[in-house]
Amino acid sequence: MLPIASAGVPAGRTLMIHPPYVHDDHIAVDGPFTADRLPFLPVAPLYAAELLERHGLAEPTLFDCQLHDLREATDLEAYDSYGIAVMGAQNIAPAASVHRHLTEVRGLPATRIRVGGQGIERLSRAEFARVFPGSHKAERHSLATLPDAMDVDLRTQLDRLPEPDMRTYLAHEMTLPFSQGCIFGCSFCGAQTKQRESFFNVRAHLENACELAERSAVDSLYLYCTSLDFFQQALPGGDLDLLVARLEAIVDVRERHPGLTLGLHALTRADSYNAAMRSDHVRDLVLRAGFDRFGFGADGAASVAVLRAMRKHADSLRSDLITAFAHMEETGLTPEILYVFGIPEDTEATLAETRALCGLLLETFPSSEYRGFPAKNEIPGNANWNRPGWKDSPAHRQLLDQPDHFLNLGFEALANETSHPDPGTRLMVNRYAVDMSRYAHELGRVRSYLTVPVASPGAPIMDDATLAAFRDITAHYAPDVAAGLTPENLAERRVPLNAAIPKDY
Repeated sequence: MLPIASAGVPAGRTLMIHPPYVHDDHIAVDGPFTADRLPFLPVAPLYAAELLERHGLAEPTLFDCQLHDLREATDLEAYDSYGIAVMGAQNIAPAASVHRHLTEVRGLPATRIRVGGQGIERLSRAEFARVFPGSHKAERHSLATLPDAMDVDLRTQLDRLPEPDMRTYLAHEMTLPFSQGCIFGCSFCGAQTKQRESFFNVRAHLENACELAERSAVDSLYLYCTSLDFFQQALPGGDLDLLVARLEAIVDVRERHPGLTLGLHALTRADSYNAAMRSDHVRDLVLRAGFDRFGFGADGAASVAVLRAMRKHADSLRSDLITAFAHMEETGLTPEILYVFGIPEDTEATLAETRALCGLLLETFPSSEYRGFPAKNEIPGNANWNRPGWKDSPAHRQLLDQPDHFLNLGFEALANETSHPDPGTRLMVNRYAVDMSRYAHELGRVRSYLTVPVASPGAPIMDDATLAAFRDITAHYAPDVAAGLTPENLAERRVPLNAAIPKDY
């Protein structure tokens, strides 16, 4: 047995637990277990496991609650410590369910549990203790500062996974660790902002995925690249050669596996995309690598007037966003519209303008797809989380006292009492968000799927007209549950409805 290390990281014989999907949390509702319909390979706990093992801190084993029922695990008591991975703010809810199961149902000492990941990284000690009483917060920097932390290869961990599990992961969207860090400091972002971009060992991670796919007789892979802004090295102060080197590595790996079809996608800003695409070499590498889509946020400052002018062929008026969309359409790439509804500065007029802009983008660029969602302005890790008006507000206290409400901070959740405490604002935001989603569904070009939040009695989510539109949307995925959906039965139908709605990665 390895020696128990500091409280900051798991140690000894360690079970690394990936909680269930927030809308399939069988542990919280004590319902029957069904495997996740759209599981993904949990790269974050595997990455932590590899670093812990490589540096002699732990002997890790992965337990993925997407595919297996933790309640049926018979050997939990045999481990020295337990790591619970929390990928994003909404995942605090199922992580808290796992914590309660370990401590209250199985009677394991909370002191042997370490909780880590981006979702809880910026919780204060007091906040963390409210949600995960008695346990330790695993600080990311404890692992990130280890030698060669960005250069590790996960093959040792991947080879230990059961073959059926690996085949299941390969059949769904995979994660390609690409980079972390972004030079910008957007107040809504909970990731590593205001940092220079650093790169993972892209070649090794992609080579592993390809070799495992071939071993499992899988003939195609689709991967999401973990970059906050894929083309940021093209902006002033960046080094485009760093991106070119990774693209060339992807192309090389792809060419050495000719029997395997590779597809990739990533997020970017419009200005960085345009800067990078001034290079024909970069454009060609992107296409040869297998990229087929990029998601754009609201950084393009493309007004409705500009877009309308363009539709009338007055194309001297161009924003970065429109330039990027036009280039992608010409190049055969799919632009995704990631606009949000309900930032603090929004009024009914600006919500209407955002709705009109998203609709016009879809109409103007036939290859584009809608992936918008209601804004979540305060999440652990972003600049707004410590805002004086938010700290110790009723919504903030409710999250800490009832961790299941962290579900409400998922980007796909409708505006709710946590994200938009004012009832009038909440109803207005959802009216525009649902209307836009319904229009995108009518066009058949949608990749964002709105879910029902946790709501207290007397905290309405939608007015009658919005609920009627939401019924139309959810009838695509859960016709039996959506039929007869009313404000009165929305809460009781939330769990089966959300479980049926497609997962937005």
